[in-house]
Amino acid sequence: MPGQVIYGEDHPGLRWQMVAIATLGWVAFIGGGAAMVVNGGAPGVPPLLGFGVPAAIIGCLIGAFYSMALAISRAVGLRVYEDSIQIGGLHGRDRSLQRGTWPPPTLNVSMRRKAVFICPWQATDGLYLLTERSEIKRFRQDATRYTRSVRGKKIPLGVFSGATAFADAILVISNDPRRTESEPREFDVQRGQYGPLFPVRSPTWMVPIRNPEAFRAAVQRLPQAPPVYDFLPEGRLRFEVS
Repeated sequence: MPGQVIYGEDHPGLRWQMVAIATLGWVAFIGGGAAMVVNGGAPGVPPLLGFGVPAAIIGCLIGAFYSMALAISRAVGLRVYEDSIQIGGLHGRDRSLQRGTWPPPTLNVSMRRKAVFICPWQATDGLYLLTERSEIKRFRQDATRYTRSVRGKKIPLGVFSGATAFADAILVISNDPRRTESEPREFDVQRGQYGPLFPVRSPTWMVPIRNPEAFRAAVQRLPQAPPVYDFLPEGRLRFEVS
């Protein structure tokens, strides 16, 4: 294990938009269920089945989706050490270390949020702390282009796109994947809708961040760390080394 934590965020924090949407979804599900119960009550009760069924189905889908997104978001964090920056399931790693079950021999690529990705400062080309909506949108567009270009057959490791819904700030880490590490080192191929999904060691990592200014101040105290930029470099981001 590395030494003292210079800066850490084990949980990115709950985003009120996601909480509100998840809550509304479950309210619609409960309301739709109640409408169906009332519909089967005493004679003379107005028919509510036409409202209750779609409300329950849509509410359940929305509530489940955003509840899962919240769980994924809460599982991802970041820590700054003197020799490296680490992202991923750091809090889960702490619990597993206490039980003596870390690291796992392998993980399914769909469970990569439970893995920890370690980038030594020598392998870090640059840190990009994005708070402008246009820059965050640009990152998402580049990530979407990559996903479409590989036809959903590859998943870049170290890119926690699912955890950044409604994120006010994200941290992008440009790195040399030949010198980065992960715990576990190996990831199993996942069976996807259009075939197998293969894990890819990405030269671009991304994680949501809750307190960008505190992170910036901590990193700037480390002479071995690279500069922190506010804007992405020119050109399209790479998520795979050609």
